[in-house]
Amino acid sequence: MTSSASTPHAAPVAPSLPAPVPPAPPRRPATGAGPGRAHLSRVRRVWAETWRLGLATLVGLLAFGLVWPETSTAGWSDARLGLSILGDLAAGVSALVLVAFRHRAPFVIALILAACGGVSTLATGAAVLGLVSLATRRRARELAAVGLVYLAAGWFSESVMFPAMGDSLPAWQLLLSGVVLYALVVAVGAAIGSRRDLIASLRDRAVLAEHEQSLREERARDHERGRIAREMHDVLGHRLSLVALHAGALEYRGRELTPDEVVETAGVVRDNAQSALSELRDVLGVLRDPSASGASEVTEVAPPQPSLADLPVLLDDARAAGTEVSVDVDDRTAARLVELPTSLGRHAYRIVQEGLTNARRHAPGRPVEVALSDAAGEGLRIVVRNPMAGGVATTPGHGLTGLAERVRLVGGTFRAGPDGQGSHVVEAVLPWS
Repeated sequence: MTSSASTPHAAPVAPSLPAPVPPAPPRRPATGAGPGRAHLSRVRRVWAETWRLGLATLVGLLAFGLVWPETSTAGWSDARLGLSILGDLAAGVSALVLVAFRHRAPFVIALILAACGGVSTLATGAAVLGLVSLATRRRARELAAVGLVYLAAGWFSESVMFPAMGDSLPAWQLLLSGVVLYALVVAVGAAIGSRRDLIASLRDRAVLAEHEQSLREERARDHERGRIAREMHDVLGHRLSLVALHAGALEYRGRELTPDEVVETAGVVRDNAQSALSELRDVLGVLRDPSASGASEVTEVAPPQPSLADLPVLLDDARAAGTEVSVDVDDRTAARLVELPTSLGRHAYRIVQEGLTNARRHAPGRPVEVALSDAAGEGLRIVVRNPMAGGVATTPGHGLTGLAERVRLVGGTFRAGPDGQGSHVVEAVLPWS
């Protein structure tokens, strides 16, 4: 019994006001971005700057206490001595204040601090701190320029500002000791800069890894959604098309049918609806995680999926719905179907099922030809052919798109469309392995 189905007219429904949309829940702050974490970060920065300035001050005070007692002040007046000490302290305090701003202009401040170190013992620690901060940038030209100023300031300090009471060292020893000390400070700064770059690189890698992981999870979710959509369409499309077909026949020819025919048709509708519900449970049983809490006996054991062994049942259902179906399987292919892999048989079954469903929807009452053959030893060729209703091709739906994706994932080829002779053809080649 075949007939085209239509949508029954629904009774008018009184318009109703749209339900109020509940307010969106407040967005939780990202991990590590809360106000508490920001406050902790500020405290750490303040502490790091404080202990560095404290250390520079301590080094300057030690230099002040060690150098002045050893300085030859013979012949100096009390006024000169007082002004020299006050100048040392003033230049040192200025250097300690200036070194706090070294991150804004590292090169310029390092030059000034190196010059201050030549006239002030209290500025020694600030000069070293500025040089270490500059060395973390690892720029050779800047380090060379500051090194020249540093060596010149060291010579000026030893020879003019703070001459020793005993015999002074030769110039070459002063130069060598200055170069060695400068190289040690630069090496410490370069090591700190390298460590900072390494930490920043590891942090960037962690962020990139998290981003890639989120992308992989999103792709996995998209793949899972697509798989669920394909399975749901393949499982329910065939059964529900039968239900719609027989329900449409009851709607249009209900008065012409005898009570026995009405009962028989209603039974077919009921059987196909129950079968669709049962297959829906089967699909959900496969998709659910059996290890999840609350798993039932249905989800703990995955139900068997249909394969080509169930093809006769599928064809009988189509013939019972009024579709004339012919099947052509050559002998060579029939022999290989006995050892067909389970996954390949499931894909082949879904292709034939979707072909019959499309033929029933778009060309009801037209004969359908199903052919299974060996594609030159490369794979199983499946062809479902049916005449187009009115000779007009229909727009491919989600079912054919899902079949194309299913075949592509197993390395096969797929095409669907008119063959130029008034028929619609669904053809797929699935590799044997």
